[in-house]
Amino acid sequence: MKPFSVKRAVLAAALLCALPGAALAQSSDCASLPPGAIGSSLNPNAAEMRCDLEEAATIRSRAVALYGARPASLIEIIDTASPSGAAYVYDVTADGAKLRLEARSVPESRGPRCTLQATIPNDTAETVSKLLVTAGDPLVPDYGAREQVTLNPDGSRTVRLIFDSHDIITRADTANGTRSFSRHAGSDDPVSQLNALIIGIANVSPGWSCKADF
Repeated sequence: MKPFSVKRAVLAAALLCALPGAALAQSSDCASLPPGAIGSSLNPNAAEMRCDLEEAATIRSRAVALYGARPASLIEIIDTASPSGAAYVYDVTADGAKLRLEARSVPESRGPRCTLQATIPNDTAETVSKLLVTAGDPLVPDYGAREQVTLNPDGSRTVRLIFDSHDIITRADTANGTRSFSRHAGSDDPVSQLNALIIGIANVSPGWSCKADF
């Protein structure tokens, strides 16, 4: 199973931009971006989306430095702050008729370096394909609302706006081309469902291999 340590609080991406120590993860423009900044009337979340993509690029670069480059994937999911405290990069690639999952932990400094390689079961791969089709719909936004969605026992949903967003950045090859998305981990739409499905496979996989940092 995926390595786990004490859960830490996750700061909102916009607040991360405002911290002095965030320069490595964000540009100077992101550092001055206030919470809720708008990009334009046509794309009000353009600034937040750009900053999230920059943070994902920084994590991706750290992963390459730790593990080497990887071939282009059909789906890349970057969990910017998992419960373990490390970021994680998940890549889904095609291997003939199969889908393969590779995951890598990306600690901020020192910490275990963990990797996973697994084959996605056929029935789950079919669900992945269906979610990719849905996520490719032009009506699905790049930047999702920062909402915590809870399913109640009676089947209804409780939706709560949040400010301490746990950001997950996704790049996916869809029927409408390659798209990038940013979602709060607790939201619920086709992109969030795709993220949860892939991360869920990794969480329960017995194939993790970890090495201590040195």
